[in-house]
Amino acid sequence: MTIKHKYYYVENGFYIITEDKRINSIETTQPWDLYKDQINLVIGYIRWSDASQTSGHSYSIQESAVIARAKKLGFDGVIIFVEAAKSAYHYRASKRKKIKEMKEFIIENPNANTLIFYDESRLTRYISDFYFDIVIDLRAKKPNIKFYSTEQENEWNENDPSVQMRLVMVHNESANKSQKVSDSQKVFIKDNKRPPANNPYGYSRISCDSTELIEDKNSGIVVLIFYLYSFGYSDKNIAELLEVSNIPSPSGYRKWSDSSVRYILNNEWYLGNLTWDVRVSFSDSKKKPAEDITLIANHHPALIENGLWEITQNIRKLKSKRNRMDSEFILKDLVSCSDCGDLLKTKNQTSAKSKTDGSIYYCPSCKCKVKKDAMNQTVIKDFSVRWGREMKYYPEHIEKEMKRWDKVCKQHVEVLNAELKAVREKRALLNPAYQNNDKLLEVIEGKLKALEHEKLLYANSCEKIKTLIKEDITKESLNRFRQDFQSYSNVEKRSLLLQAIKEIKYDFKNNTFLIEYRITPYAEIEDYLTLSETVV
Repeated sequence: MTIKHKYYYVENGFYIITEDKRINSIETTQPWDLYKDQINLVIGYIRWSDASQTSGHSYSIQESAVIARAKKLGFDGVIIFVEAAKSAYHYRASKRKKIKEMKEFIIENPNANTLIFYDESRLTRYISDFYFDIVIDLRAKKPNIKFYSTEQENEWNENDPSVQMRLVMVHNESANKSQKVSDSQKVFIKDNKRPPANNPYGYSRISCDSTELIEDKNSGIVVLIFYLYSFGYSDKNIAELLEVSNIPSPSGYRKWSDSSVRYILNNEWYLGNLTWDVRVSFSDSKKKPAEDITLIANHHPALIENGLWEITQNIRKLKSKRNRMDSEFILKDLVSCSDCGDLLKTKNQTSAKSKTDGSIYYCPSCKCKVKKDAMNQTVIKDFSVRWGREMKYYPEHIEKEMKRWDKVCKQHVEVLNAELKAVREKRALLNPAYQNNDKLLEVIEGKLKALEHEKLLYANSCEKIKTLIKEDITKESLNRFRQDFQSYSNVEKRSLLLQAIKEIKYDFKNNTFLIEYRITPYAEIEDYLTLSETVV
């Protein structure tokens, strides 16, 4: 395996190997091969929470405790695996990234035969998770592996009654505490107030005793993240850029993670909406359907506009379907063969000795091909001319189109209200004595749920459209196309083309294109409502 730990420090002859830089420590060169040299090496695992989450369990406290225990046990060095703040309830041990990496390293490394952790509660709230997900797996590969807790003098043993009792007590205490917190939060939500909680990144509270949110110095960073993503940059790209720019992360450290960026991009807080109770249950981190999530609209000042939100969410879905965005094949998954209808594939046929780019788009069925650069430039030229010519009329056109969509939405809501009324009346007339009453009632309830869900989708679309018509984000989106398109990076070109083009049909015989452009930058709404028009 490739070890990510690249920083080596020495303290009085004891080596500390970490994935991230340590503050106020002297870095040294790698003294030995972690896999080959016979050294007395111990593994340390830390799952840390920031100070606002868990008092007394900070990174530095846990690291110091692990290092002290490693020295006391007589080891020459410790390699530390650090898990970012995650709920021990919501994320069981087997699902955590660093635990997976740690297990793999221990199993593959003949020198890694001992594991030190801070205490059991930092690993998991359930002894079964730790036992089945970590202990059994490691003992199967390494029967002589030893476990130590910094909070216990002797070797940690899962069969020790005192260990089992302690874990049961930790679990019960945490569960009771969480239930009390949950009950308290419900009171706040009932009054349309935000329960006491950590401030979302980019916000601060008006005062210490208030839950009301205002923008803080990091609000501009939030906007930057959304804009970068709307141009096609990945979570990883954005995290690296922020880190290089020495911008503090939500945790307060310089280190940014992909997950931190992703959390911001998926969080409706930044639209000014309060969302609460978003998970299926306390022990199940799966997100609820949108209609079951508690939402209080316009709860606090928004940091981004609805239009920018819609564009970024669409980009997220496009990325899941269109693979990588940073590609020289900027038209990948957009072009199909006009003859057979198949999507064109891509291939780099450039030989090692060739001085010209041999990359092509090709039809897998017709066996026809066209050079990548020729196709890219032809489409870009058409795109630039088309959008340059129609740009001055485009804002008015979008507004007109969206007003038409608003009408379509309202028509659908009226139809659905009538259907809901008819189904409810049918349910009310249902004879309880009818032998198949339960089955029929189940069918009716299922129909009602489906209709309510569909109604919610159209109602949400109506609200989005009303907001988007009033915003300046449409003008901002158009400004992107006014600039020199050729100067954009591949990821920016691909992102914008995916927003502006529905599909391209290419005729290999005549070397001609048929490009179907989108009406607006809001692809998801456009696709949904265009399809809906055939129903009304």
